[in-house]
Amino acid sequence: MANSTPPIRNAKSLRPPQFGLRTLLALIAATAVLLSLRQWLSPIAIVAIAFLAASIFCHVAGNCLGTQLRQIGDLTDSSPEEHSRSPRRLPKPQDFAPQTHLSRHGSLGWMIIVSTSIGATTGAVGGGLWTFATGHGPVDPLNIAVGVIAFAVLGGIAAFATFGFVQVLGGAIWQAIASSAATGEPETSSK
Repeated sequence: MANSTPPIRNAKSLRPPQFGLRTLLALIAATAVLLSLRQWLSPIAIVAIAFLAASIFCHVAGNCLGTQLRQIGDLTDSSPEEHSRSPRRLPKPQDFAPQTHLSRHGSLGWMIIVSTSIGATTGAVGGGLWTFATGHGPVDPLNIAVGVIAFAVLGGIAAFATFGFVQVLGGAIWQAIASSAATGEPETSSK
C-alpha cells in the first residue's frame, strides 16, 4: 500500500530557484546576441555589457530572495494552515537595535574640504607631471592642461571618498565602543 500522506515541508525554508523553458531560451538568445556583437564591439565592451547584465540579474535575484525571507521571517514552525488563520506578529521597539548616528544626515565638516582640496592639488600636479613626462617629443600645453584637469578631478574624488569613508567608519566604531561601554557589555579582545 502506497503512503498517502504528503511529505512534510518546512514553511521557513526557501524554495530552490526555478525557471521555465521560456526563460532558458531568452537567456540563450541574449547570450547569442551578446556574442554576435563581437563583430562591432571590442572584447572589453562585451565584458562590460555582460558584467552590467550580471549585476542587474544579481540585484533582482537578491531582491526576490529578500522578499521571500521577509515573508517567511515572521512565521513559526507550525503548519501552513495555522499561518493563514493567525495574524502577523507586529515588531516591538525592543526587537530592533538602537539607532545609530549613521542614519542622520549632516555635514562632514571642514576637514573634508581640506582633504578634497589636497587630493585635487596632488592629482593636478601629478597629472601635469605625468602628461609631460610620458609625452613623446614636445608636449602641447593643451595636453598638459587636460591632464591637470582630469587628474585634479580624479584626485579630488578619491580624496573625498577615502576621507569621508574613514571619517564615517571612525564615528561608527566610536559610537559602538561608547554604547557597549555604557551598557556594560564586556569588550572582546584577542590575546
